[in-house]
Amino acid sequence: MTETKRFGRTELPDEQQQATRKAVRWEIFTIVYTSITITVIALVVGESQAMRTAWIEDMLSLIPQFAFLLALVFVRRRPTRKHPYGLHRVMGVGHLVAGVALLAVGLNLAVEAVAGLLRGSTRPSARCSCSGRRSGSVGSWSPSWPS
Repeated sequence: MTETKRFGRTELPDEQQQATRKAVRWEIFTIVYTSITITVIALVVGESQAMRTAWIEDMLSLIPQFAFLLALVFVRRRPTRKHPYGLHRVMGVGHLVAGVALLAVGLNLAVEAVAGLLRGSTRPSARCSCSGRRSGSVGSWSPSWPS
């Protein structure tokens, strides 16, 4: 028989304990990796709407990761008189937070796109300088119609 450890109100077998520890390690790794990505994107974001959206999305993607780690702290607590069934439903809050973060990314992209359409503004095109020669604009192609 396998040794079990308490996980709130539930006792977890060794296999699930290892999976939980592994999930926590991956979450911490992902938070560090995403933080580095956020820093790099912040340094090169410029005027690009796509880069700004990626930057905001990366920042918002940290929220569910922290929510998971925080929920684990509460889920592992033993039941109390105030909460006789434990706090296992706290993990559902993490799912809600993840959904709201995704909604925020979509709303940000939609608001920026609609605002750009209403202003009628165009963003400067990105240019690349390789070995001292400037390349053409990215995304500034315009069709030439036959007359």
